[in-house]
Amino acid sequence: MITQKKNSALWKLALTLSLLSILTACSKDETRREPAKPRPPVSPMDTAMLEAAAKGDNARVKELLDKGVNVNMRGGDRNTPIMEATYGGHLDTVKLLLDHGADLSAKKNDGATPMTLTPKKDILDLFKDVNSLVEAASKGTNQVVKELIEKGTPVNGLDQFGHSALTESSYNGKTETVKLLLDKGADPNIKKSDDQTPLSLATGQKHPDIVKLLNEAIAKQSKPAAAPSPAK
Repeated sequence: MITQKKNSALWKLALTLSLLSILTACSKDETRREPAKPRPPVSPMDTAMLEAAAKGDNARVKELLDKGVNVNMRGGDRNTPIMEATYGGHLDTVKLLLDHGADLSAKKNDGATPMTLTPKKDILDLFKDVNSLVEAASKGTNQVVKELIEKGTPVNGLDQFGHSALTESSYNGKTETVKLLLDKGADPNIKKSDDQTPLSLATGQKHPDIVKLLNEAIAKQSKPAAAPSPAK
């Protein structure tokens, strides 16, 4: 009987020590855990961009883009201008933002993307065309690329994976497709969602003809516009 009581007491002591050990470890983990970093405030110009996109105010959106507001800037909910324009059903604003490199792969805090936020079929169809353009460019299917651009598909839009037509054709060595896209107004400095550019991709993949094309396009883009001739 005494032995049984002794064993029971030892078992209880072991259980108590085990619980104390677990609690101590949890306490240490809580101590080591860093406090969440405060999110930087959204600037007034970024706020203005989100508001303009939500209203479909194209003139204001264009003005802010010209002033240097990032087309893929983030609001407090990780929302982007194209998400606001999409949710509001403003097709022309969506096109304008895509023309400037808006990213269809962007996600809000709740996981929503431009493609899941659209209430309108014409906007969803446009997004599908952007995805198709990037895919065709990556394969060098130039006839499809031409047809989609002639249909009005924005050449600089980033698809659901954060790629553009020019970045993918540059990466895959599709020289004629790169030429076609540049002729149709593709931005040689366009960035993927991971910040890689057509030039960095072509250089990394050792496509010298494409590197040359891109460098020429970048140099041409950086030249200041010629001043108008004085009236005689």
